[in-house]
This record gives sequence, structure tokens and C-alpha cells, in this order.
Amino acid sequence: MKVWAPEQDFKELSSSSPIRKRYVGPAWGLEMYKIISRSRITLNHHGTIAPYANNRRLYEATGVGALLITDSKKDLHEMFTPGKEVVAYHTPEECIDLVQYYLEHEDEGQMIARAGQERTIKEHTCYERTRELLDIVRKYQ
Repeated sequence: MKVWAPEQDFKELSSSSPIRKRYVGPAWGLEMYKIISRSRITLNHHGTIAPYANNRRLYEATGVGALLITDSKKDLHEMFTPGKEVVAYHTPEECIDLVQYYLEHEDEGQMIARAGQERTIKEHTCYERTRELLDIVRKYQ
């Protein structure tokens, strides 16, 4: 396992955490997309800001065809079908179990990754988001 993230994300992490040994550094732009597309599994966590699923990693990972394991949020099913297009966990322990499962069942993980990519390419593009935004703006003109 390797961890790419901004350095500030590691400030509160214990100096004895085993994650520190896996830290590679930040990755941005095309380099980040190449890393994600080569990964067997990409993990996502939305943080504690809101109970809703909606960060870029949902679309970045699925868009390049990676198997995304993400924290479950109450509206995740509106963007992706958990278990068919992404994999969702509720606890850190469940996340670990799911990672282990999909490392052992790569074919199943690849099917989910392909379905997630198809959904992203079909429904979660800049074109689609712009169209939705224009519909909202027109509604309130």
C-alpha cells in the first residue's frame, strides 16, 4: 500500500503510525490520474464535513477505471450503486475487510471498477454538471 496526500494531511497523524511508512507525498494533475489508474484499489474518505457524498475522488477514481472503496454516505446511491459501481464501507474495520476481500477477488473488483467508469463517463461529466447547473439557473430567472 502507498499513500499519496498533501503533507498537511499528515500533521495530526501519530509519528508512530504505520501509515507514515507508506506515505509517498502529494500527487497532482496528470501524475495523480496515472497513479489512480494503475492502482488496484483506490480509497476515499469524505471527512467529517457533511453526511453527503460529493468529493472529486468519487469521479476521479471511477473515471479512470479504478476500483473505488469509499465511505458510505446517505446519498451515495444517488451517484453510484454501492456494490455494483463502487464499494462502500461504514467503519474502518469494514474498510480493511473490503480491501482484503477485493485483493483476493480481483475479477469481481474489476467488474465493479468497469461499471463505475461507465457510470461516470455516462452521467458524471462536466457537460452533465453544466447542464444541471443551467437548469437550476433557468428555474430561478
